[in-house]
Amino acid sequence: MQFLTLNKNKSVFSLIALNCLITLQLAFFLAIPGWTQTIDDNRLYQANLLLGLGIRQHQTAQFAEAIASLDKALQLFRQNKNAVGEANTLSILGKIYFTLGQYKRAVDCYQQQRNVLLALGDRAGEAKALDDLSNTYIYQGNGNEAKKLHDLAQKIRKDIGNPQGEAAFLGNIGLAYESQGKFPQAIATYQQQLAIAQKSNDVVNINNSFNRLAQVYQSQGQYQQLMQLYQQQLAMATPAAGIAQQNQDRVRVADLLSQLAQVYKSQGQYLQAIEIYQQQLSTIRNLKDSLGEINSLSNLGGTYRQSGQYEQALEMYQQQLAIARNKNEQLQTGVALNNIGLTLLQAGKLSVAEKTLVDVTKVWELIRAKVGNNINYVQEQAATYRIWQQLLIAQNQPEAALEMAERSKSWSIAQLLGMRLSSEPAWAAAKTAPPELNPPTIDQIRQIAKQQNATLIEYSIIPDEGLYVWVVQPSGDVRFRRIDIKSQPTIYPVSSIADVVASIGEAIQIKGKSEASAKANIQTNPLLQLHQLLIKPIADLLPKETASRLIFITQQELSLVPFAALVDISGKYLIEKHTIVTVPAIQVLALTHKQQRGFAKNNALVVGNPSMPRIALFIGQPPQPLAPLVNAEQEAIEIAELLKAKPLIANQATKKTVLQQLKKAQTVHLATYGIIDSIKRQGIPGVIALAPGDGDNGVLSAAEILDLKLKTTLFLISATEVTKSQITSDGISGLSLSLISAGVPSVIMPLWSSPEVPTTFFMTEFYNQLNQTGDKAKALRQAMLKTKEQYPNPRDWAGFMLIGERK
Repeated sequence: MQFLTLNKNKSVFSLIALNCLITLQLAFFLAIPGWTQTIDDNRLYQANLLLGLGIRQHQTAQFAEAIASLDKALQLFRQNKNAVGEANTLSILGKIYFTLGQYKRAVDCYQQQRNVLLALGDRAGEAKALDDLSNTYIYQGNGNEAKKLHDLAQKIRKDIGNPQGEAAFLGNIGLAYESQGKFPQAIATYQQQLAIAQKSNDVVNINNSFNRLAQVYQSQGQYQQLMQLYQQQLAMATPAAGIAQQNQDRVRVADLLSQLAQVYKSQGQYLQAIEIYQQQLSTIRNLKDSLGEINSLSNLGGTYRQSGQYEQALEMYQQQLAIARNKNEQLQTGVALNNIGLTLLQAGKLSVAEKTLVDVTKVWELIRAKVGNNINYVQEQAATYRIWQQLLIAQNQPEAALEMAERSKSWSIAQLLGMRLSSEPAWAAAKTAPPELNPPTIDQIRQIAKQQNATLIEYSIIPDEGLYVWVVQPSGDVRFRRIDIKSQPTIYPVSSIADVVASIGEAIQIKGKSEASAKANIQTNPLLQLHQLLIKPIADLLPKETASRLIFITQQELSLVPFAALVDISGKYLIEKHTIVTVPAIQVLALTHKQQRGFAKNNALVVGNPSMPRIALFIGQPPQPLAPLVNAEQEAIEIAELLKAKPLIANQATKKTVLQQLKKAQTVHLATYGIIDSIKRQGIPGVIALAPGDGDNGVLSAAEILDLKLKTTLFLISATEVTKSQITSDGISGLSLSLISAGVPSVIMPLWSSPEVPTTFFMTEFYNQLNQTGDKAKALRQAMLKTKEQYPNPRDWAGFMLIGERK
């Protein structure tokens, strides 16, 4: 039997269209009188159609429909005594149940498939079925049964001489061990896979096992083993006959040399790294690969720079620049100028560094001016602004450095929203951002602090120096501090802020850690670490009055910090001392202040647990159904009563209905998921999950919100999807800035959500406080403090952040 196939470049819509075609075919044949009593060939044809339909439905994440189609196909194959079709159908059913986490059903399908294949005498198929069975048992936690089946599959393959299948299976076992954090077992399995693959000269599995071993060694900090692994691969990559094969080998050697040099550099062994990078550069030049040569020169120059050999570094970077300009590679030209500027700065040649930074800034402006260009220069332009800040601090100009930090944020906002700043020429982008989002001067920053009557705290992460922090007092006075992360005296050592932030969820049990393991982890409390890094060094600059307002201006991983929950050495949380607001840039406060409107209950829109849409949580993967938010339904009912509104529940909360009510709603409370990851759906990251209906998929994107004209005073989202997608600063900024640009002055969003979090209690307290004070920031603080009294774990009260205005 042949399965229908699709070109990988076809869209999901093509798959859906094909589903419809197959369904029509089935309907046609079923409509023929006496169809179900026709000859076996027709019944077999119908079974094959259903099998093909089930496969397509599986590919488009229509799991329930796929199971229904495949069950019918299985029945027909059995009626027709077609064992091959029966085995194929059972295999696909097993995969679907495995994807859904229904492991018992998957085991049942794979076991039935194995029995059919045993009867057919298909030993290779039986070994594959055993692979699937063993893998399912691993995910069930039944390691003994998994090993028994794995050993049986190995024996069958040895009997029929299929080492490639055995090696591939071992690779799957290794991945399963990795997913469970069993790294020694994963390493042993990959080494076994490598030995089998080398014995049979199986290049695909040799490379796979090497790559996985390198990944595990790297993640576990086993650098000596990692270096030995790369050296082993280099010894195997010997020149072969034929020009094409020689070039392939040189590419492989160059790549291995680069990775080996990187390991030496990460360990501070610069002399060895330089020597290996020089070998790599020579290999790349033999290939006449100009882009590879540019990257190699950049790596070599960076190693010279980090070892303090600035003249040698500049020589490498100048060669990099010459090639980039000769090839008219604008991005690489900018990269080279960034490298030169940073090296000149670190060498103390400040005036020449400044001229170089002026040149590289012009490069980014030229790229941005070309509408429709596909050059991804975002990270490199951000690097330019960081080097500018370093230069200005070196010149003792902290206020000018703050202006430059805000200029970087203005540009990032415009880039994220696909807009141009009003200060830019009209050709830069289609839409114009509000004028308030233009880069502010230091006088405008002082004015914003006075207008807000709050202390502004802006952080900037500088890779070579740690953290820059500016504290702008309500009076407009600006103070600057530099924080060296690695030498900062903290109770527990800190390697990077990103690592500390990433550990918050586990420490406060967001990701399902047990109480015992959470207590065992208390010695490295990330909330205490972050307080010592971010708050303690500027504590003397903060107001002493209880409940005084702090506005944090953050970037990158700092956008994911729950500032309310940062705790000092005495056990006191920051929210107990201050009222907290966050914004992605100071100039956003100018925009939200202009849009400021008092809280009103009139025309409230409340949504609770809409019938969840399917959404792709990873690039390249089919849409997956979001889990229902059962508790959100009760939350919506109670909040709707407080706001004197009728809640939209389940399939009432369609995207069309919500959009109709949204345009006139003054208060919006959505007890549904906000997906705040980095995937740019329709160009901007961030979406809201609503019920599908009327021909739409139920997904409200940030890009669609940006086009709205809203009169909303408060827009609150009470949940976020955290089990599969990764919350990112771009996701937070994309969704919140789209709402703000659409006219909303105050947005409340969660950094996490969990079924255990008492959201209904928290939200009820928030709205009760808001009704009394009309101050969103104070109401949020009081809700946190009240919830903390009954639920002490920060997981239950610290996840929400107010972005924008308090009034």
